[in-house]
Amino acid sequence: MGSSIGHKKYDVILVAGEGKSSYKVYRQNKAFLTLQGKCVILYVIQALQQVKSIGDIYIVGLKDKLDQVLHSSRIDREFPKRIHVVEQKANLYENVWQTFLQSQQVEDVNKDSHRDKAVLVVPCDAPLITPHEVEYFISNADMNRYDHVLGLVSREKLRHFYPQEGKPGIKMAYLHINEDSFRINNLHLVKPLRIENREYIQKMYQYRYQRNFKNLVLFSLSVFGKDKAKHYKNYIGLQLCLFFGGLGLEFVVNYFRKLNPKKELEETISTIMNTRFSTLEVPFPGAALDIDNAKDYEAMKIQFDEWQKFLRTTPLTKVEKYSETFFPSRKVARTSSMN
Repeated sequence: MGSSIGHKKYDVILVAGEGKSSYKVYRQNKAFLTLQGKCVILYVIQALQQVKSIGDIYIVGLKDKLDQVLHSSRIDREFPKRIHVVEQKANLYENVWQTFLQSQQVEDVNKDSHRDKAVLVVPCDAPLITPHEVEYFISNADMNRYDHVLGLVSREKLRHFYPQEGKPGIKMAYLHINEDSFRINNLHLVKPLRIENREYIQKMYQYRYQRNFKNLVLFSLSVFGKDKAKHYKNYIGLQLCLFFGGLGLEFVVNYFRKLNPKKELEETISTIMNTRFSTLEVPFPGAALDIDNAKDYEAMKIQFDEWQKFLRTTPLTKVEKYSETFFPSRKVARTSSMN
């Protein structure tokens, strides 16, 4: 992990692996889908290269294919960030875990000096991700108080990208909690050695497509366990909101969202993972606009120029402008407190 005087830097793990649980579009790894003749993953890499708070970039996936894409696109692997390509392992958890150990040169996972090392985990399928939103996320994630910070974007910030006036768009599923409806923005700043129940990460990823009832039951049993019945309220509340939200029954969603205050949900996840977990609302939506399926991909191909221009020109709020101008390292949107 690199650092500079007065400015901490975090290495990035860019996950682009293929496996049984990875979701493909048109039978292809989403990293290698093309937009305007360029692989999706290249947009992500080029955005990350511009982030001041990022050190080295570690890309994990099919090494030969990634090397070929980087070479043919003439990406500089030494400047402005060093880029390392790591051969994928069996699943997402092992990809992140083994790449973290390699990036930090960790030999003894029990050494205290390694336990507080954090990395930024980013997906390969969010071509509209912007450098300023990654910088904002890193700058405002309180890693002195937490071991895992997950980014969220409010529903309001994503309405511009819905289908409208004969134009295709992307309408997402949301995490409906008491305070608002959010989309997970796919940015994780995490200290892997501080998450005691790391094995749950793969279980959550494996059963993430939970419209399938079997997956829903398997997920709840594997993560919550028979001895953690008190946490089922949070899980059931989230699933009911997801179900009724899909039917457009907003008044029912507003009733069940009360089962999940943000602070309580964070405490539940902290308990299950045996770590200090928090979420951070980010005012920029680019990273949340990932390609989940073929329909999203087709919309992205048509709208890419317009959406990219919108994200580059959308003004910051007055508070964000003031913070960026006068206090570039100051936190204006703190992670949620669990005290």
